[in-house]
Amino acid sequence: MKTFIIFLLLMPAIIFSQSQYRFFINNINMPIDNRGVLGDVNIPPDGTLGRYDSVGFLFSGGFWLSGYNQDTLWANAQATASLIENYIPGNVGANQYDPRYKVYEVSKYDVPFGAEWQEWQFAVDLGARFYDGNNDGVYSPVDLNGNNLWDPDEDKPDIVGDITTWCVYNDGKMPRVRFENIEPQGIEIRQSLFGYYSFSSTQLRDVIFIRYELLNTGLKSSILDSVYFTAWADPDLGNHVDDLVGSDTLSNSGFLYNDSTDYMYGENPPAFFINILQGPKAYIPGETYVDMNGNLIYDEGIDVPLDTAYNRMGGLKGIEIFPGARNQKLTSFTRYISSDPLAGDPNNEFDARNYMLGMKRLGGIFDPCSPDPWGGVFGGINCSDVNPLYWYSGDPEAKTGWLNTRGSDYRIVVNTGPFDLYENDPVTIIVAYTIGRGNSPENSVTVAKLQSQFVQQFYQSNFNNNLVSVEDETLKIPSEFILHQNYPNPFNPSTKISWQSPVSGHQTLKVYDVLGNEVATLVNEFTNAGNYEIDFNASALSSGVYFYKLQAGDFLQTKKMIFLDSVPTNG
Repeated sequence: MKTFIIFLLLMPAIIFSQSQYRFFINNINMPIDNRGVLGDVNIPPDGTLGRYDSVGFLFSGGFWLSGYNQDTLWANAQATASLIENYIPGNVGANQYDPRYKVYEVSKYDVPFGAEWQEWQFAVDLGARFYDGNNDGVYSPVDLNGNNLWDPDEDKPDIVGDITTWCVYNDGKMPRVRFENIEPQGIEIRQSLFGYYSFSSTQLRDVIFIRYELLNTGLKSSILDSVYFTAWADPDLGNHVDDLVGSDTLSNSGFLYNDSTDYMYGENPPAFFINILQGPKAYIPGETYVDMNGNLIYDEGIDVPLDTAYNRMGGLKGIEIFPGARNQKLTSFTRYISSDPLAGDPNNEFDARNYMLGMKRLGGIFDPCSPDPWGGVFGGINCSDVNPLYWYSGDPEAKTGWLNTRGSDYRIVVNTGPFDLYENDPVTIIVAYTIGRGNSPENSVTVAKLQSQFVQQFYQSNFNNNLVSVEDETLKIPSEFILHQNYPNPFNPSTKISWQSPVSGHQTLKVYDVLGNEVATLVNEFTNAGNYEIDFNASALSSGVYFYKLQAGDFLQTKKMIFLDSVPTNG
């Protein structure tokens, strides 16, 4: 019996047909297909819905894209709940009914060089990545030394999680109901979905990762510019009419939670987060590089890089580096309700673009200070200080900030951009579906935020699963921001400043005099979540009172320190 149970734990998720697949790992049961649809895929016996603890949490998941082809705005999506289905299986221009255009699955526990590794050859032919152990550019999973084990100089599939699936689809379908005048742009998407068993990492048991590799094939234009990407979802936590939404800029997330006890989940329904882990790479003159020749294109060896973008591909394949670019973060979060005449489904590319830019469907900023039947700003927060691009960005458990207070059947729009899609230059975006469950609907949001911060750190480690076992202490993430008092204080001439950060992101640590003049910048860079300490030497300054300020996203804290020409000693 024990052997049978272990077999079930290690057994890969079951393929129902060539075009559908049930990704069932730990507490998450997610039906998907080969067109980019998540949740809204009917696979017996469980049927549709992404499920958590056997109860539905996701009616449908997918994405939106919009951008410009020269001066013409376009938009397309795979968003079945909004009757927008622009993507079909396969490569651009190919026969979507070719049986090779299926959902491929490989597992960390597959027999090396076995049937799954051999079948991956079809996926590679269609655009899938692989580990090229012998560096010959050809996928050939052969046991070169005959030891029945995989060795680093041998080829293998692109296995990132304990289970990894892959498929390819393109925008070759004319619109269903909406976006009626938009023609295919020749965009191909290679999608990988992967996850980790709870015995590999308890921290990742309620998380699945989705990697979208976007490719402009040049069908319409060699460049599609000012593109935005939306991780779109129609979540339903049990009862679908009593959900609330919010956003969290520190973890680059939009989320949905329940407004009260749910008749299906009980008193502690979970919260569902969509995390933007790896935003698209974007080259921005004057921000990510100095455009020395003024052609508005980053030219390596000519232009001066000011930032760097990354594509994290896992431990074996490593990290691609793009000097002169940066990975865009969460740039806005919006929501809509199908039945709402003013805040409902996007009817055309202009409506979709407005949502993707953080605006209302028909345009205009959603002002947190304006009357809102769906929520308001609470806890003594000045509504004019709230960023209107990130809807309902408050803290539900603390009941502070901009909060959604009226439950409904929401669809969430988690946005990142802008970026350009150049012909045959892929752009990779990685998101996570993260679920947290606490002791109340609001506490579930807090739990999911902490989980999301861990997921960000795991991504920053390049999916290094060796670092995230429950026994490992090295990657434990602080649960909150803390800026410590410098030590010693008073000091002469140097002191140590330490702090802890629960999330990865761009951080600054600066020193100011009593008049507010900046006198030193100690940190100004992207920093991973963790604990930090830095030395500050004030020998070039006059004695007196100074202030040091840490800023990371929306977090801001200042402390006072005293520099004395002579520091008294005891004794």
